[in-house]
Amino acid sequence: MNAIEQLEGKNLSKLTGNPVNQRVLLRFTQLRKAFGGQTVLDGVAGELHPGEVVLLQGANGSGKTTLLNALTGNLEPDAGEIELFTNGKPEVFHFPLQWWQSFNPLTRFAPEQLAGLGVGRTWQDIRLFPTLTLWENIAVAEPEQLGENPVWALLRRAEVWKQEANNRRNAQAKLVQLGLGGREKSSADKVSLGQSKRVAIARAVQAGAKILFLDEPLAGLDAPGIAEVMQFLEYLVQQEQVTLVIVEHIFNIPRILELATTVWTLASGKLTVESAAKVKHPAAGGFPAPPEASILGWLKEIAGEEEKIDHLQLPGGAMLSLVTGSGLTPGAVMLEVEDLVVYRGKRLVIGAMTEDGQVGGLSFTLRQGELAVLQAPNGWGKTTLLEAIAGLIPLTRGIIRFMGRPIHQLASWERVHLGLYFLQARNNVFPNLKVEEALQLAQVQNIPSSIQHLLKRRTSDLSGGERQRVAITCVRESSAAVKIMDEPFSALDLAGLQIPWQTIKPKITETCIVAIPSNLVEKGL
Repeated sequence: MNAIEQLEGKNLSKLTGNPVNQRVLLRFTQLRKAFGGQTVLDGVAGELHPGEVVLLQGANGSGKTTLLNALTGNLEPDAGEIELFTNGKPEVFHFPLQWWQSFNPLTRFAPEQLAGLGVGRTWQDIRLFPTLTLWENIAVAEPEQLGENPVWALLRRAEVWKQEANNRRNAQAKLVQLGLGGREKSSADKVSLGQSKRVAIARAVQAGAKILFLDEPLAGLDAPGIAEVMQFLEYLVQQEQVTLVIVEHIFNIPRILELATTVWTLASGKLTVESAAKVKHPAAGGFPAPPEASILGWLKEIAGEEEKIDHLQLPGGAMLSLVTGSGLTPGAVMLEVEDLVVYRGKRLVIGAMTEDGQVGGLSFTLRQGELAVLQAPNGWGKTTLLEAIAGLIPLTRGIIRFMGRPIHQLASWERVHLGLYFLQARNNVFPNLKVEEALQLAQVQNIPSSIQHLLKRRTSDLSGGERQRVAITCVRESSAAVKIMDEPFSALDLAGLQIPWQTIKPKITETCIVAIPSNLVEKGL
């Protein structure tokens, strides 16, 4: 029985009840950062200790991602100081840095420098190597590999092979811990978003992280996936004494609070530090309860008293809910999916094996004014299905018709021209464009007040929630006849959630397809 199995089923809050080690691993003081005159971090300060678990919370745009970037070397603060004690001796960075420090590899403030000091980071947009297998993505992070030196690769071949075999075993063991056993040879571009997140965590740990900053590690995961990641994080804290700083989606914060010892709250450029126990207690003005509206309740609200909701059970535990707005009658057929089969490599993703050993395809029809909500567990193929409809990946078999016209052989841009709009769960904005340029490209005429202040900023400088607001605004203003959205609720705070709620509500002139993790329904969210 491994360490994860031994910890499984125990109460996380009880396990983290002991006070954390008071030895300081990282300390930051008077950190400041501004973008275009807007101050995001205004003299924030804090420190981290071995085995500490910090929940970093705040509204979209409050500076959570900026703080993570500053503490991991991905963004240079305008002023302040960062001290690291992970290697037994202090490493101190004073800001602003002197010009010559950027050229000195020993004093350079950069992600690779901090990674060598034991500071790891995962991202909302994952950043795995797409053509490498899952185990290779983890093994490549192992520090001090002999094979990286071409001389040793030639002269010490036996040692190199032995080390590589050991790295492979360690990587595969981590995949098993994360519930990804059997997927070792899958390339990173052929797994789901939730599975990619788990691999990213394992890769950061393999690199030797003593402090690990996690940007929404539970987002996009179904209930089993969340449980597996939480068990792995618990193992890292309890057995490896890894320090965690976690930014998480509003709906998953209660799960993180089960493990957290400390809560950092960012608001108006200031950082407040509290104990997790205080934040959990309602009398202390702690974390707000999720909104009363649930996914299913929201569907009933759209359907009205007539409750025109049809649930189509799909293979593999997925469900497609078809909703017609109150007072509306479904119009003409807009989208037809007939006998659809999609493979990724050798793995059957869309379709199911029948009792006689044949592959049965997926079929469904959407009419004008209908909302289709696809609820499915991680790895089922939600993104694969939507990408196949949008023309981003080829079909193995089947027909897709848009307004009666076969489109499965058309390029993706031709489908867009016909009126098919696809909002991807990741890579849904152009990182080098300013927000105003992205909106202009999407022909957005009515810019909501919630993103007016972002117009002059590059989308790569935005937080995950701010990028999502921009992307959804482009969807809302689109005149497309069919809008497809892959997990549009991700990265948004309570206020931001109102944008996709309002955007998705179907009108008589359009049809929507929305994919969500099945855990949103299981949570009643």
